Amino acid sequence: MAITEPGLAAEAVGRPQRWRRGDAPTVALHWLVALLLLVSLATGFRVAADALEAGWWRGVAARIAPQGAVLLWHIASACALLAAAAGYVTFLVRARQVGRVRLDARQRAGLRSPDARRRWKSVNVLIYWLAFGLVFAAGTTGLLMYSDLVNRAEWRLSHLHRWIAFSLAGYVVLHVSAQLALDGWRALYAILVPRRSFGVAAAAAGAALALAAVAVLTIDWLTVRTLAVGKVQDVPRIDGAFDDPAWQDAHAVTIETAGGANLFSGGTNVTVKAVHDDTHAYFLFEWRDPTRSLTHLPLQKTAAGWRMVQNGFYRADETDFYEDKFAVMLSNADRFAALRATHLGPRPVETLPGASGQRGLHYADDWPVLDVWHWMAVRTDPLGQAEDDYFGPLRLPSDSPLDRYAGGYAPDPGAGGYLQNWRDLLEGPISRRIDGGVVPRFLPADPSVLARYGKVDVDPASSDEAPLWLPAQEARPYSSELDATFPDGSMVPSVMVRRPIEGDRADVAAVGRWSDGLWHLEMKRALDTGSTYDVALGDGTYLWVAVFDHTQTRHSWHMRPLRLRME
Repeated sequence: MAITEPGLAAEAVGRPQRWRRGDAPTVALHWLVALLLLVSLATGFRVAADALEAGWWRGVAARIAPQGAVLLWHIASACALLAAAAGYVTFLVRARQVGRVRLDARQRAGLRSPDARRRWKSVNVLIYWLAFGLVFAAGTTGLLMYSDLVNRAEWRLSHLHRWIAFSLAGYVVLHVSAQLALDGWRALYAILVPRRSFGVAAAAAGAALALAAVAVLTIDWLTVRTLAVGKVQDVPRIDGAFDDPAWQDAHAVTIETAGGANLFSGGTNVTVKAVHDDTHAYFLFEWRDPTRSLTHLPLQKTAAGWRMVQNGFYRADETDFYEDKFAVMLSNADRFAALRATHLGPRPVETLPGASGQRGLHYADDWPVLDVWHWMAVRTDPLGQAEDDYFGPLRLPSDSPLDRYAGGYAPDPGAGGYLQNWRDLLEGPISRRIDGGVVPRFLPADPSVLARYGKVDVDPASSDEAPLWLPAQEARPYSSELDATFPDGSMVPSVMVRRPIEGDRADVAAVGRWSDGLWHLEMKRALDTGSTYDVALGDGTYLWVAVFDHTQTRHSWHMRPLRLRME
């Protein structure tokens, strides 16, 4: 006699199938996993839409994906999903319900059964295992990207992770369809009206879930890498030469960064060294960049007048005609600060404007400011400084339609530095303008000064040798008479360097030197400046870096910081 399930026998004699109720622990875990999967997919789609190669997906995500601190929610939901999986496995084992998902010979035989219900039960088990495989693959690829251990394969991982996410979205449709095919609307009843059962197993599952969550957070905290900051008597000179004795024995840590424009596979390794003398901290950052990029939005004279050479500047997404840059972010409060301060989307805050590039905003409004040091190869390096900035509370937008809204990103109070050497001829919000005419604010006092720049190579892939900034002492205010002395085709810098930065903005000394495909950048700052806009450097300070390879905003980045340890 063939062995059949009671439900199958009832159907065989024509009795109506009773409406079964699921057990409460399974139903609770089902909806928890469904919610976490929804959050993970939705936030992941927003993150994917920000990639340079997103293409058509960017427009789709702009309409359906959430905005804001989606990176933080994406990581948090993924970790919670891992903890929920641990709880579910514990429940199956403790309640002796492993048979529900066991893919044994009986289930495989069910795939060939003439009975439709038995076939669909076996199909559903296969679909469960598809889900297990996809969640495992998504978790593995996500963990590898979060750990910053595989920078060279980052772009492959991100593509694979994205397609796994698309597959999980497809799985949801497949799962619902298969459940309806098995039980019809009874399946919905089973997960909406649960019955009390397996109380002890449910408690064990809850405990396992909580322990898994605590374990994930603990492991994350314990595995944050440490940068030892040794004390030295002979302090380094801030000249970009990187040959000081202090650097020879300094502890070095390499950070894997990814996701940037123009870099090989989107990322580069940044080696960090640091020392101190009880008063100041000194940092050496080194990263590979095949080209020294100094062609920052050059101004070119044409028969129709002056124009800015650009290919995305007006939407805050220039990736061709821009200088190399480097940024450091510091926090004493939170190792997740990089995730909390990054708010993606065309308009993360509904009551305020979005960024010009529609990519998102940086701000930090619920804990002390995040200190940001911003070195620029054209605008600050000639001064031997980096601009001392911060991520803080959201600011109100400027009344000028020409000002780019930057959320909570702003320079520390101060004066001096560089000046953008042009005035736009077009009016209207900067995000809606296209490349049009400009008028230089200043021109070289004599056209012969241009010979010092040599031939300006506007090929973004070439390495620049000319010092493409205009010193204030060599400049004269624009006039039509002076303009007439410059022939068509002339190129003048779009940056005029005036005088050293002063005030809080001037706290960071910095000099970079490029040679043989590597940037070497030395930085110096007081351990404690006493400014409310700065972070005091000491034990436990977290540090992040970002590399800009001739790009305006698409820098490489990493999620997990270094933790400073003062020696």
